[in-house]
Amino acid sequence: MNANRWILVGLAVLVLVVIVGGRLLWSSEAPAPDAVAPADGQGLRPLGSSQLPPLDAAGMVAPAPPAGTDSPLLPMPESTVDAAETMSHAREHGDPSAPPVVRDAPPQAATAAELADPKAYQRYEARQNERLYNQYVKAADSEIPRLQADIARARAAGLPPEQIAEGEEKLRRIQAMRDQLQSEKGATPAAPTEPAAP
Repeated sequence: MNANRWILVGLAVLVLVVIVGGRLLWSSEAPAPDAVAPADGQGLRPLGSSQLPPLDAAGMVAPAPPAGTDSPLLPMPESTVDAAETMSHAREHGDPSAPPVVRDAPPQAATAAELADPKAYQRYEARQNERLYNQYVKAADSEIPRLQADIARARAAGLPPEQIAEGEEKLRRIQAMRDQLQSEKGATPAAPTEPAAP
């Protein structure tokens, strides 16, 4: 038992020596992180003033940062507006540049009698689906003239035919879905829309 203990201690010491020796060898061969090898292969030289200055997006030398800063960004102009106050004001009073939020009327919940009777609940679901289909038809009827006008403007502006075809395909799909809902689901048709003149 005593011999086994000495063998284990010897193996642990050997592993420790191999790890420490490997680290020492590796660290002496690796170049310093702030040094580069010159093109002529004559050894390492430290980076410093020989490093090229950074270029901006236009390929010009970027201006040096002001003294006392570690950021290459230019200083921000001073502002008298407190960002926290403007964010708080926008949260409480809204952003005047934001479009108004239009909320749909909440769906009418099923009554207890409809929940208890499967046939009554099916009628409730049918009413909700009809309401949804009617909303789609109404939205499509208001969107179709806008899309037709956009397509006419795109043609007049000379946009590429691929972009015009994309708008025409979108218009065709909206019209097809609206027509399908009106014929199959009994959605209430809205007033007919006149196609915009190209």
